[in-house]
Amino acid sequence: MANNSNSLGNYIVDRTESLNDTSIQDYFIGTQHSHIERLLDSEQYILEGSRGIGKTMLMRSAEINASENFGKDSILAVWVNFEESLRIARIKIVDGSIDPFLQWTMGKILQEVLKKCISLRPTCADQLSSRLANIFNKPTNHKMEDSFRNYVNLLDEYIKVLERGDIEDSAKLNEQSPSVKLAEILDNPVSFKEFLLQLKEDFELERIVLLFDEAAHVFSHDQQEKFFTLFKSLRNPNIACKAAVYPGITNYGRYFEKGQDAKELRIDWNAKDINDINYIKSILQKRIVAFDNSYWSKLCKNDEVIQTICICSNGNPRFAFHIIDELDNSKVFTKSNIIYQDVIKAIRQVFENKWKDFTSLQSRLKKYESYIRESEIFVKQVIITNLRKWNENRRKQSKKLSIGFFIETNAYDSIPQIFDILAYHNIITIDYSKKSIGHNNYGFLISLNPSILFSNRIIIGVEEMDQVSIAIENNQAYYSTTPEISDLQKRVALEKECNCSNEKCDFSTNEEYNFCPKCGSKMKQEDEDVESLYNVLRSHDIDSLRLSVAIKERLKKKFSNIGEIYDAEIDEIRMNYIQDVRIVQVKNSVIEYMTG
Repeated sequence: MANNSNSLGNYIVDRTESLNDTSIQDYFIGTQHSHIERLLDSEQYILEGSRGIGKTMLMRSAEINASENFGKDSILAVWVNFEESLRIARIKIVDGSIDPFLQWTMGKILQEVLKKCISLRPTCADQLSSRLANIFNKPTNHKMEDSFRNYVNLLDEYIKVLERGDIEDSAKLNEQSPSVKLAEILDNPVSFKEFLLQLKEDFELERIVLLFDEAAHVFSHDQQEKFFTLFKSLRNPNIACKAAVYPGITNYGRYFEKGQDAKELRIDWNAKDINDINYIKSILQKRIVAFDNSYWSKLCKNDEVIQTICICSNGNPRFAFHIIDELDNSKVFTKSNIIYQDVIKAIRQVFENKWKDFTSLQSRLKKYESYIRESEIFVKQVIITNLRKWNENRRKQSKKLSIGFFIETNAYDSIPQIFDILAYHNIITIDYSKKSIGHNNYGFLISLNPSILFSNRIIIGVEEMDQVSIAIENNQAYYSTTPEISDLQKRVALEKECNCSNEKCDFSTNEEYNFCPKCGSKMKQEDEDVESLYNVLRSHDIDSLRLSVAIKERLKKKFSNIGEIYDAEIDEIRMNYIQDVRIVQVKNSVIEYMTG
């Protein structure tokens, strides 16, 4: 029976960051042990996967696994989340001063490493406190364990100063740092690595494993380059870095090369693979049964219902949770049976919300604004329409069906941002292995998110998935000469990144120049004159949040924009109808919106 003191939302909470260690252990479905083993080995890894596919759950599970086995192998695994990084974008960087981004990033890493060290090997607190006293230049007369906590608190206060952004520019940071020596360590990757290696020796560790989450997404374009430069510089046989990234839009910068500086580890999922479908089904079952077994019984009464939900998740447990939540909000579970059309309606509504999130990316990724706008039009007005007609004709001829299309490699290379941004948002999946598409041409196979297929009647029912083929003769192909592609190429253009600072000079380029080759003036990055993403997102209307209309209307009575809720304490959000559970829901929604 249902636990009346809780809502279904408590059991299908979709932000892994909101779960404690016990919940992670309870909810984790162990079908990817090889990934966990690799996340704890001595190699550098880039963990790539689309939004919500389970990267954070894997990293958190790896960290917990290492902690439980610490007495055996002494691997110190530390999960570091960077979702607050948008806050520090407000500090103006002055040439020659310390870098607030590096201070904050390495400060976050150091803070989490120190806390994990003491939690796993408290007997070393005395030795560590002595070293910290030297770094902070603030010896105390407290017990060593209390001194250690005091130093961690000083570091935490400094990180919060950076996040609040109350400092006019980076030149003022020296006045805020707990010590000059700490600022130097946090501004120099070499010194920082030496500090970590010394910790490894002091604590008799086998190695330190740093699990970086939300790094390559929430960081700005320039911050990503700095981060992966830091990532590369930390490489050492005794320090292993792993970073969760999204396909397509990550900027690794000039000094970092995937495959060379870090191996790639992908989380893939196939809508036709019964093992992948059952993986999502197991996740749903574990959480929904914990709430109310009758809910699960209704979902499974008609096998096509639960199969469709799992297939339409596209490997994203978070999306499947949203479908279940939409069914619950629509009072579907109060009926004796779940009608298949109710499921399709819920999928359509949830994916419409996904399109709204996709549109909001234009505010986050200004550089790709035209690509985001045009890619949505391309999918909705070209691909969906053409693919629906294609399958209608194939059914009449009793031929194999399609769930995507081929894109000629030359056509792809002319507008890769279109496809990369769609892949990042889990709207399409790209198979980057080149396949012959005839007449000496090669192409990539692109599959649409199953939710698009089912809600737009491109695929009618689960049984049709068995009739799908990826052979070129059963799919459409788009070339550089295809009208829809050539028109798309003309409509989109990457915004110029760099302009001459001389108002009388019209030189602009996408290439790297410090000084204008035309007049010799200093080049100006486009971001210098653009309001910070942090401020842009804060100013957005509360209606942008993924919350019920009732909750948003109540919030509007007290808050005027998303930023005010983002800054609010728990008790400030509390009001009629919005208590403990819904406060967490509101906070999670705001954080999700700010971090993307």
